Amino acid sequence: MIKLHSASPKDKEGILAVASATWEGWDYVPLFLDAWIAEGGLYVAEHSGQIVGITKTTELSEGELWLEAIRVAEESRGKGWGREIAQKQLKLAIEADPRSIRLSTADINTTSLKIIGHLGFEEYARFRYLQLPSKHLSSSMESAEGVQLLHREDSSKAWDLIRGSEEFRVSKGLLPQTWKFCEWTEDLFVRLMNEGSVYVTEDHNGVLVLLPNRYAPANPEVAFIEGDETALEKLEAFAKLKLASASGEGSIVGFSAGKRKRSRLERIGMRPHERINYVYVFDYPL
Repeated sequence: MIKLHSASPKDKEGILAVASATWEGWDYVPLFLDAWIAEGGLYVAEHSGQIVGITKTTELSEGELWLEAIRVAEESRGKGWGREIAQKQLKLAIEADPRSIRLSTADINTTSLKIIGHLGFEEYARFRYLQLPSKHLSSSMESAEGVQLLHREDSSKAWDLIRGSEEFRVSKGLLPQTWKFCEWTEDLFVRLMNEGSVYVTEDHNGVLVLLPNRYAPANPEVAFIEGDETALEKLEAFAKLKLASASGEGSIVGFSAGKRKRSRLERIGMRPHERINYVYVFDYPL
């Protein structure tokens, strides 16, 4: 049996050792490790005094819990400890009396899918996963005009457009950001607007939300794009310029629940991932 406890700075070496065996030696956990230890919700699993796994629970908004980063040390796999870690994490999440408990995984991650199904999670939404290697972006484009930051006093039309979009409906009100999917509430909308992440056309007939990639913040993501045809042409040109200015490593990624957003991402130059067809978001029935 393993024991799960909150991570502390003294656990960093063991956590990094677990993460070093993920995805051929690359893992996003080291990028967030210090912040996660400081904010709480990062758990380490121990067996006989050794760290054999980790997992993370994050409160995205009040009562909205997100589970991610479940890892088992390479030498400890095949013992059922991944399922045990997930069970203990879920138990702790339920005891917090949240509004929702969600997580995501790709369709090719069959091990995680089995554990998720065993725990009783239900599919909530699914997204197509698209990407574009940043080296394929052109920075020699002409300036895109007619797009500006959205200000709060002019925000009601933009929020109505978002809520009435196919993407909002098909995603069941979730906003993606690099494998994390948040409830797309008006409070979140206002926060993103205040942070300078929401753009509109001058006539407010189109809305674009650009968020930094969680793993490579210099790479923007098109989290949302919608509007009439004229507005969309302006927003697509503007998005291309923003993507072309990316200085981070790796690929530009995007997630689309509906066909309309997917077509816009493809017009920007993105294409379906070569191996991943869908990213599933699962919800635990409370």
